[in-house]
Amino acid sequence: MASDLLLLPKPQILNNQEGRADLRNGKAILLDVPDPGYLLFTAQQVQKALTDFAGLEWFIVAGRALPDELIGLRIGLNQAIAKPQGYQMQISAAGIRIEGHDEAGVFYAVQTFIQLLQQHGNELPSLEIVDWPDLPDRGVLLDISRDKVPKMETLYELIDLFASWKINQFQLYTEHTFAYRNHPDVWAKASPITAEEILLLDAYCRQRFIDLVPNQNCFGHMNRWFEHPRYLPLAETPDGYTQPDGFNCTVPYSLNPTDPDSIKFVSGLLGELLPNFSSKLFNANCDETFELGLGKSKESCEERGKGRVYLDFLIEIYQQVQEHGRTMQFWGDIVGNYPELVPDLPSNVIALEWGYESNHPFAKKCRMFSDAKIPFYVCPGTSSWNSIGGRTDNAL
Repeated sequence: MASDLLLLPKPQILNNQEGRADLRNGKAILLDVPDPGYLLFTAQQVQKALTDFAGLEWFIVAGRALPDELIGLRIGLNQAIAKPQGYQMQISAAGIRIEGHDEAGVFYAVQTFIQLLQQHGNELPSLEIVDWPDLPDRGVLLDISRDKVPKMETLYELIDLFASWKINQFQLYTEHTFAYRNHPDVWAKASPITAEEILLLDAYCRQRFIDLVPNQNCFGHMNRWFEHPRYLPLAETPDGYTQPDGFNCTVPYSLNPTDPDSIKFVSGLLGELLPNFSSKLFNANCDETFELGLGKSKESCEERGKGRVYLDFLIEIYQQVQEHGRTMQFWGDIVGNYPELVPDLPSNVIALEWGYESNHPFAKKCRMFSDAKIPFYVCPGTSSWNSIGGRTDNAL
């Protein structure tokens, strides 16, 4: 029964109907769209799933020359489906019809259809599904800077999994694990992601309607760079510092925002990194700048305020990102400590409000950005760090 189905994510509307689909060998997957090339990969996913889970061999065709009795699945576009990325699916004894508001909607319908095949094989129940996303952007960030850089095969598998869940944004969090040609010492022993691998991942993601967003921390989390004498002069506290929790850090963490060479350094990173991505977004991070005002920027912070010094450097990074035609994302933890400065953010940045615990005040923090008309994402964690099996209750 359709009521027994496990579909991830759960469709907005699912109506059970009487009967089953009539699935037979040798039928057609018809791409009834003006430009079928855009949906060829999507159709190939259906074709493979029909073989793997229902033992059926169907062929792909475009146009309207086939008789109706030969068509097993008809795929089309329908602007009457009001929601972007939305779709509707009809499964009955007369055949299967999938229509999307756009190509992405068709792709997401196919992901649902594949889940149906996985559970029912060639005995699909008759049903109608109408679905659309509550949130237009649905992303996953994977940390590849803490001594575990996945192999390409693993990344491809993850991308396929995320696509099946209708995730449409993916980021590889990077501190020192991109193979910058101008900075080989930093990644020499880190098995980094290369520019060519990024190009391959980017193409793989685009087929699956996933935006592979470039990511490079541009302010804090620079300790792996400061381990090398070449970069130490750019540090806020070259001799180290003490974190707010009392932990003594012998290696500095953050760039000195008052040094003009810091923004030149960031500009060089962006010039190497960003051309390898088709995305129009970029995550500059800029989180956890713990020692800001404790070292070289102390005088400026005392004169102008620590929040203003932080924001001014953030805007310098933003201007560099703008030169590359990208929209900048950044973590909202630091600027969120200075609510009076939030309205001074550029209006086209995206604040990323993150919280690790189930009681994180997302509503309060996000309201701060909303009131200032600053776009924002809500970014809960997976609670999978510092544990063996993850903290499932906290994650849920």
